[in-house]
Amino acid sequence: MFPEIRLASAIDIPGIMDIENRSFPCPWDTETITACIESPSVRTWTSRLDGRVAGYITAELDAGGLHIINLATGGDARRQGLATCLLRTAESWGRRLGATVSFLEVRNSALPALALYEKNGYSSTRLLGSYYPDGEDGREFRKTIRPDRVASTIAERIISRCAIIPPVGVILGSGLSWLAEEFGTVLEISYEELLGKSSPEVPGHPGKISFSRCGRFVFMLGRLHLYQGYIGDEISMLPGVLGDLGVTAWILTSSSGAVDTELLPGDAVLFRDHVNFAGCVPECTFGRIRRSVYSARLRKAAEKAARRTGTELREGVFACVSGPAYETSAEIRFLRNNCFSTVSMSTVPEALLLSSRGFDVAAISLVTNAAFPEAVITHEEVLSSQGKVRKKQEDFLTSFIREVASVELQ
Repeated sequence: MFPEIRLASAIDIPGIMDIENRSFPCPWDTETITACIESPSVRTWTSRLDGRVAGYITAELDAGGLHIINLATGGDARRQGLATCLLRTAESWGRRLGATVSFLEVRNSALPALALYEKNGYSSTRLLGSYYPDGEDGREFRKTIRPDRVASTIAERIISRCAIIPPVGVILGSGLSWLAEEFGTVLEISYEELLGKSSPEVPGHPGKISFSRCGRFVFMLGRLHLYQGYIGDEISMLPGVLGDLGVTAWILTSSSGAVDTELLPGDAVLFRDHVNFAGCVPECTFGRIRRSVYSARLRKAAEKAARRTGTELREGVFACVSGPAYETSAEIRFLRNNCFSTVSMSTVPEALLLSSRGFDVAAISLVTNAAFPEAVITHEEVLSSQGKVRKKQEDFLTSFIREVASVELQ
């Protein structure tokens, strides 16, 4: 079974508490659950079936490795693989941040839990006398895990330069780096420094991570592309690591061609959904993709920002193509006949990975050219249209970014 995995938020607390109270003799209280969800050093994921919370896991990284603090599934959802899926989610997070050991505590009388952990490679290492509030003994279980050296090295390089990780991330597409200027810069790190290698230069993509002066935002100035020779995991590696470190809400932007004939250069289109014609999917998302990749609450935040700034904001379906060639006339006709709004060569790989890890994701096309069948499109034209985009969308985009930060703090 591959349930939907999401980071827990305040709206999940009633569902978590219901499972907690049914699962344990000495359940946590609401305040403890809330503190775990709100703590920047602790992660709580939920598994969902048919939109309801069916299980959850809480874990943290400390000097001893990955500590599984709590794990439970609802009674009607047990024996369906949910607990194993949640356990692997936490272990994957720990591996990507360099953990070599995963450990946990479990009651002596919790026979199903003992069997679950043994099945998943954990071994009992010591007895914990009178460990639980009611006096029952427990056991410590440990498992050796293999760290992801690439991801953990990038994480170490980021942490060595920036001690506080912002909650909101923004990926800025071709020529859109001007948007970060509004928020100031306290620190920049080049992609080359983080990846340990240079990448082919693409005009309009500075290739830097910029941390805002206020401490609430991190901007990725440009992105990696399939047509540069990167595969799905490599394209989404940097935002994935930032997400592991604590960037839990994401706004993805792209300079895009308009397929809908009513769209003009400078217009903005909020993704309702996408079709991935590029076929570029991060390998680690297998079985973990949400049917709804794009967050309903972040879409509401975008709509609120549009109303506040008097900006016309459309919703539409985005077409992701591989590039680097622009679309042929036949391809544009096909997209138009199938009711697509915009088309570009990016965004979807990052959206798939970030959503599969439980983060909230919103994506916006900024229209830089009208993709009608007879059009001759160049990258220079895309970049030259940024003046129109900035004039029409700067107030909305800055308002949207701030609105997402306020949503994350709720």
